[in-house]
Amino acid sequence: MNKKLSNKKQIISTYEIMFTSNREKGIEGILVNNGDLELLINKSNALDISFVKYKGKNISFLSKNGLNTNRLSFQENFEGGFLYTCGLDNISTCVKGAPMHGSLHYAKAENINITSSDDTVIIEGSVRLCGLFQKNLLLKRKYIITDSSISINDEVINEGYLEENYVLLYHINYGYPFLDSCLELNIPTTRIDSVTDIAEKNKDKYLIIQEPEDDFFEHVFYHCLSNGHIELYNPKINTKVTMDYSIADFPYTIEWKSMASGDYALGIEPSISRFDKFTPRKLKPQESKSYKIDICFK
Repeated sequence: MNKKLSNKKQIISTYEIMFTSNREKGIEGILVNNGDLELLINKSNALDISFVKYKGKNISFLSKNGLNTNRLSFQENFEGGFLYTCGLDNISTCVKGAPMHGSLHYAKAENINITSSDDTVIIEGSVRLCGLFQKNLLLKRKYIITDSSISINDEVINEGYLEENYVLLYHINYGYPFLDSCLELNIPTTRIDSVTDIAEKNKDKYLIIQEPEDDFFEHVFYHCLSNGHIELYNPKINTKVTMDYSIADFPYTIEWKSMASGDYALGIEPSISRFDKFTPRKLKPQESKSYKIDICFK
């Protein structure tokens, strides 16, 4: 017990909030403050992470769309955020009839439980994708949040009675001021393939973060890694972010590099599949599979 504290929320807090105006109206979230780390977890969108700030500096990418409740095209809806979970029915445009990057992000979270100690916040919840005479897939999500780390712990469960396919990609997005031309990017790549012709022409620059260009068209690459440890370091604001995950679980890491003026973003995206060689995984009835990504800030 700390006798200097009148209320623990002076140093560690979680507030369940709802936006009441503008494009965000109706969105529910959990605002977490834990020392140096502040983040907004979106209850209305699959418990994805809308933003992350570390020591007061923004780490994540928020698109010009902002948080919104519109249901227009993907380009008109996509807010970015720090974590945008893609799946379980689609990534990119692989599956005709499914939303681009999947339906999961648009599903509301349920069964949310929030606990905290003197130094750690734990947030748990579930997101279900189901339909009459269709699949019944459940994503159970658990965040463990300290003052310098976020651990994402997910479990995909087939609660139906038939074998089902699923696919999963974690669209983790970095933005200004953490993303800047001074950013040093360390990806332990053993093989890199380009998604588009324009990316192929610029494949030798995949580690280079440049100044914004008005007519820049996104570069997207598939990486195969020797290990699942990625580092991003910005010397200007003296901030490093590391990502750790199993390359057996995520055999592909997709790099989305947008150096476009006004759409200045970098996505580092652990994925179970490529777009061009679509390889969903299968779950037997009542079978489950766990996934884990650890993100540290310093």
